Amino acid sequence: MIKKIITALGVNSLNSKLKEQENVEIIGNDIPYQDGVLDILKGNSEINVLILHEDLVGEYEIKDFIEKILEINKEIEIIVFMENEDWKLKSFLEKKGIYKIFIDGQYGINEIINKILSSEGKSYNIEIEKLKEMINSNKNKNVFKTTKVIAISGNYGSGKSIITSLFGEAGKKLKMKTIIIDFDIINNSINTIFRIKKPNGFENNDKIENFITHISNNLDVFCGINSLFTENNKISYEKVENLISNLKNIYDLILIDTSSETILKFIKIVLANVDKIVFLVEPNLLEIKKAENLLEIYVEDWEVHPKKIEILFNKVNSSSVDEEILKEIFGRFEIIGKIKNSKKFTDIANDIRSDNFILDKYMKILEKIN
Repeated sequence: MIKKIITALGVNSLNSKLKEQENVEIIGNDIPYQDGVLDILKGNSEINVLILHEDLVGEYEIKDFIEKILEINKEIEIIVFMENEDWKLKSFLEKKGIYKIFIDGQYGINEIINKILSSEGKSYNIEIEKLKEMINSNKNKNVFKTTKVIAISGNYGSGKSIITSLFGEAGKKLKMKTIIIDFDIINNSINTIFRIKKPNGFENNDKIENFITHISNNLDVFCGINSLFTENNKISYEKVENLISNLKNIYDLILIDTSSETILKFIKIVLANVDKIVFLVEPNLLEIKKAENLLEIYVEDWEVHPKKIEILFNKVNSSSVDEEILKEIFGRFEIIGKIKNSKKFTDIANDIRSDNFILDKYMKILEKIN
């Protein structure tokens, strides 16, 4: 069946890309205002998919606008983009049968198209019933707390593994059930920092749990990705998405240590499945240039939305580039803090828990990200 689609996002990029797909018919260009959507729906009852943004220009609040749309065509599939995660709005949309909901910057355009055109999905009625059960049995609990998935990225040698480990310890102190996943298959060092013996391999369909090491209360570590995804069990978008989705059912905070090697295409898959990317920059001229090049690949080639990337300056010292210049260079990204270079920082690789008071800085950064 051919999907007849209109888009109302305020920008024409997704509309243009969808026109290249098979088995879809895109009606006109992107519609920049609410009244235009309503007029087109009134004049064409065959349109069966509407893709819109919650901030589309018009007189109606998004909930009232959805009601107006459904008055005209109650069978239409509506796909909604939101600027930020909003559980009240999401709950309203799901009650209206709208389940394809995207956050700005959550996915690249190709991943968005795959999800829009996909016929696969959960049994949403079952999920809603489960949610109702949770509400009834946990009235005094915050059951709407969402898991945050954060990737730590940056140039080789920028301190990704140590920062990831410190965020893990900080998450634990914040009483968030936390897991660290080491996705750096070339220079994996999380296992060294936490003194974990590497898994022997993914044999006899070993369960995911066999790759998880319990470090302490509220902190686990997942090592051995290179054993889990072998030549015969290759990594894919679906496998990464399923892995993270399964872990979301258990943990409040998922931290992913990544590689700076862009030849490892699965890193692109990982970044598409996280909420935020904390990008480490050592603020000297040489490392800044390398950082700019890597960020260019993320944003331009891998279609990572700039809003998804937050800059953390690491190994800052008296010779570092001036803060105002750094703000100008990395102006399109949010800057969330800076970590001074010190012997204590480099000693962490020898004993991650040797100086617990140092975690205050990382706890504040995590709270800011969340």
